[in-house]
Amino acid sequence: MFTRYILPLIAIAGIVAGVGSVWPKKPAPPPEPLRSPPVQPAGMEKPIYGAGLVEAQRENIPIGTVVPGMVAEVYVDGRPGYEPAHKRVGDRVRKGEPLFRIDDRDLRAELAVRECALRAAESQLHRLVKMPRPEDVPPAEAAVEEARARLKDAEAAYYRDLALFDKKMLAASDFDKDRYTMQAARATLAKAEADLAKLKAGSWKEDIDVQRAAVDQAKAQVEDVRIMLDRLTVRAPVDGQVLQVNIRPGQVATLTWKEPMIVLGEVNQLHVRVDVDENDLFRFREGVPATATLKGRKEPVFPLRFVRIEPYVIPKKSLTGDNTERVDTRVLQVLYALPDDRPAVVYVGQQMDVFLAVETGSDRGQSASANPPASQEAGPGIQ
Repeated sequence: MFTRYILPLIAIAGIVAGVGSVWPKKPAPPPEPLRSPPVQPAGMEKPIYGAGLVEAQRENIPIGTVVPGMVAEVYVDGRPGYEPAHKRVGDRVRKGEPLFRIDDRDLRAELAVRECALRAAESQLHRLVKMPRPEDVPPAEAAVEEARARLKDAEAAYYRDLALFDKKMLAASDFDKDRYTMQAARATLAKAEADLAKLKAGSWKEDIDVQRAAVDQAKAQVEDVRIMLDRLTVRAPVDGQVLQVNIRPGQVATLTWKEPMIVLGEVNQLHVRVDVDENDLFRFREGVPATATLKGRKEPVFPLRFVRIEPYVIPKKSLTGDNTERVDTRVLQVLYALPDDRPAVVYVGQQMDVFLAVETGSDRGQSASANPPASQEAGPGIQ
C-alpha cells in the first residue's frame, strides 16, 4: 500500500514544491537610498561632475611651531569655561595677535646672562673711553717729580766724584757706582714721564675698537635670545577667523604634528575647491560656469564664480571608501567662489556637489575651426 499510494503522493508533492520555488515572482521594490545621488541641474547638457570642498578665501591656514617644546599657554581656547581675556573658536584674530606660547623659562634665564655680559662689555668700553681717571693723574705726576729729584741727587754726587776722580783722590769703583746711579735715575725719570704722557693721552684707539666690537657681539647675542623668545609665541600670520584648535596647555608641541594645532581662515569670502577627474579634462575649459548643491541635496542651488585653476594634476584624496572606487585616479583642482548672498549656511570643510558646464557641439566645432590641426597650418607641402 505504501508503495502503491503513499510514495507517488510524496513524489507529486515534491514536484509541486520544486515548481513553486522556481516560479517567477514579482520583484521587490529597491530600498530607498540613505542619501540622494547628485542630480544634474536643469539647463546643463552633460555637465562635468566634481566633488567640491569648501575652504576659506586664502585657503585653510594650518598653524604650527618652528620651536618644539611644552605649550605654556593657549590664547585661543575652544573649551567651555575659557578665560574671558582669551578668544575662542569662531572669533576673529588680527595679524600678529598671539595664538599660543611655548614654555620659555630656559631662554629667559639665558637672556638674563646675556644682558649681564652686555652690561659688563659696555662698562669696559665706557672705562676705556673715559680714561684717564682724574684721580690717577696726581700720583703719576708725583712719580715724575720724585724721579726728577732722585736724578738731581745722583747728578750732584756724580759731579763731586768726577772732580775727586780727576785729582786721583777717589777709587775708580766708587766713581763707577755713582755714574751708574745717575744713569739709572735718568732712565727712571724718562719712564715716569712716559707713563704720565700715556696716561694723559687716554686709551689706545685700537683697544677701544676691540672693546666696541665686543659690545656689538654681546648686543647681537642678546638680540638672538630675544628673537628666539619671540618665536616661542606663535602669532596669527594674517587676519582671519579661528576655525579649529587642537592644542592644550601642557601638551608637547613638535615640528611634526598629526593635525594642525590651530586652523585659521578668512570666511568672509568662501571658495569651493573642485576635483575634476582626469578622464573629464578633455571636456573642461577654463572659466566655464558652474553650480553647486550641498552634498546629497537637490536644493538650494549655489551659482559659482570661476577664480583660478591650479595647473597641476594630483592624486585624488577625497575617497568615499567604495570597493569599486579607483585609488589611482588623478584630479585637476579648480577654485570657484561662493556668492556672498548664500541661500543656505555653508561651513568651511563642508562637501558640495559641483556641476561644471561644458561646451555645446556648435561651440566645439567653432573652436576646432578656429584652431586647425598642425598639419593644416603647416601648408600643403607637409603630409
